[in-house]
Amino acid sequence: MGRNSVRVSMGLLATVFLSVGLVAVTTDGPARAAWQPSKPVEFIIMAGQGGGADQYARLISGLVEKHKLAPVPFVPVNKDGGAGAVAMQYVKGKEGDPHTIMITLSSFLMTPINQKLPFNYKDYTPISLVALDNFFLWVHKENPITNVREFVAEARKRPMTVGGTGSKQEDELIFSFFEQKAGLKPFKYVPFKGGGTVAANLVGKQVESTVNNPSEALGFHPDKVRILATFAEKRHKQFPDLQTMRELGYDITYQMLRGVFGPPKMPVEARDYYAGLLRKVFDLNDFQDFLEKNVLDPSFMGPEEFGRWVAGQHDLHEQIIKKAGWVK
Repeated sequence: MGRNSVRVSMGLLATVFLSVGLVAVTTDGPARAAWQPSKPVEFIIMAGQGGGADQYARLISGLVEKHKLAPVPFVPVNKDGGAGAVAMQYVKGKEGDPHTIMITLSSFLMTPINQKLPFNYKDYTPISLVALDNFFLWVHKENPITNVREFVAEARKRPMTVGGTGSKQEDELIFSFFEQKAGLKPFKYVPFKGGGTVAANLVGKQVESTVNNPSEALGFHPDKVRILATFAEKRHKQFPDLQTMRELGYDITYQMLRGVFGPPKMPVEARDYYAGLLRKVFDLNDFQDFLEKNVLDPSFMGPEEFGRWVAGQHDLHEQIIKKAGWVK
């Protein structure tokens, strides 16, 4: 999935929303011009093409250009691999660079823990949270399973083949929780490079089920795929009849962060510029329409609040990863 978290059940939930505008810098004399990028901004995507992170980065870049919000273009660059480690390593090497930003998902928190990397979220500059993404439980339209009760009954009989983005990332974590909470046979989990590929493999019947983000699979709905439930805390206005897993008796809720970070030691004036810019993008009707169409929760946080929130989410993810038995 190109993906964030994030909100996980099992007592892991709290979200505070704060908007931050562009901070003007003044002196005792005439006001100085606020900092702006002087060359194209490299917008790193820590996932492959077609997934959620890829879609959001390209949407943001396109809206910046369409509405002339910046004096330079924002250039999306996919750096997939290593469950996000490739992108994180690349941006870490851009220390102090005010012309590089990165869109992240929950693997930004999980991968350094799972792989015991020599860096983690603390090494990057938090800029803004722009949304919280949701997860649905999907099957192929031709699958005889039409609801969660039938899914559980089948998954208690045999190991089902399921797919998701990467190994030991959000998708596999959700399936792991589902397995534990419902007493299912261990899933045969197949990792793919991105959420777009995951959706294509469900459509092609290479896997029996996925937990794709809505934006990654709604293009195939309802002709090719069926939604069984949402892992959100509450129902979505776009799908008022779609039940939550909690309503169905399984205490599993999870949302993924869609946030933007800068390299280590990014100058504060650059950080504040991007936060202000992203707030402008967030407020655009085009962006809000995209969030509603793709069933994301519109949630904006500026640098300082986002930084505190991410720290708490890291601790929570560390707990649940250990609970899943992925690391000691």
